[in-house]
Amino acid sequence: MVTLAPEVRTARSRYLHGLDVARILAALAVIYAHYSNWLDLNGHDFPVDDVVNGLAARPLHVHERLSLFGVCVFLLISGMVVTHVAFKETSGQFLARRVVRLVPAMWVAVALGWVLVSNKVLTANRPPDLGDLPLNLALLNSFVPGASSVLAITWTLAVQLAFYLYVAATMPLLKRWPWLPPALSAALVSVLLAVVPANDGPPAQGFRMVVTFLPVLFLGQLVTLVRAGRLPAAAGVALGVVQYLLFLRADLASEVWPPIAEFPRQLVILLLLVLLATRLDNDFVRRPWVTAVAKRTYASYLLHIPVGFPVLRWLTPVTGYWVAIAVALVAVAAASELLYRFVENPIARWFRARERQKVAPST
Repeated sequence: MVTLAPEVRTARSRYLHGLDVARILAALAVIYAHYSNWLDLNGHDFPVDDVVNGLAARPLHVHERLSLFGVCVFLLISGMVVTHVAFKETSGQFLARRVVRLVPAMWVAVALGWVLVSNKVLTANRPPDLGDLPLNLALLNSFVPGASSVLAITWTLAVQLAFYLYVAATMPLLKRWPWLPPALSAALVSVLLAVVPANDGPPAQGFRMVVTFLPVLFLGQLVTLVRAGRLPAAAGVALGVVQYLLFLRADLASEVWPPIAEFPRQLVILLLLVLLATRLDNDFVRRPWVTAVAKRTYASYLLHIPVGFPVLRWLTPVTGYWVAIAVALVAVAAASELLYRFVENPIARWFRARERQKVAPST
């Protein structure tokens, strides 16, 4: 199989500003789905649901409230971006940078969630104790029987970290034979789907969750490889079909993951939308505020529940849910800015500065 050398860059490998818009829409979709579900569980009829379901969910035959819409987009984009940077970094550097970027902010959000659940401000699958905090900080809560998940949305980070470990382990192969890691991943996922029970409790439930959603990230990886000219389009499509069929196999065999029956169809639609986003390039998507908001979507993803849900709980009985939602969104935006400005970004910049200091003497 003929591929371009790793150092070759094409016009298609430039920064994709359209993905910033996709990130923002994904974050809004996640917030909408969770806040709408909270209102429904608390007995409120949210008219936005009728609009979203009537204009999008029912015509496209996807799940109501566009559940998992944002999560799928985030996973696809993560697979694309991570594969792109993998060609520029060593395995150790790659893993260190990903951990430094994701984990400290996640620790802050999990610690906040643990405090709120412990004080019954938020709910969880069971009341947590002190031993549940390190399990959640290490993303092991889905793998330990009886563990409390104080911030359930972190399951997506467990999937991403598994993907990062695979990319780091196969990076030498990726740089020399870009087709080989995606092909090996298909074989690995197929074997794991065969041996990991589909509907058991932890730890099998946690492993099954990771294996089920790994193909979504590998689809993103294939998009980047084809766009960069490192993989022929025909090979990319063939491997993409295999990855999708693996996801479909996981869905058909499990009653737990994915949690909605319409997700396989939704995955196809969202893959097409992300591909369209890679073609989006105009003055609007290049505006600085779009990039700035996109950079804060990870923080908003982490905080929209531990910050927003208490606001909804306290204000909705007093002001009604419209005012409560508005205040919750402002609170989430402010908290996300603080998390990005004082935790996520400075720690990442500090780590990059230390990397440069280590390189400088040898240079």
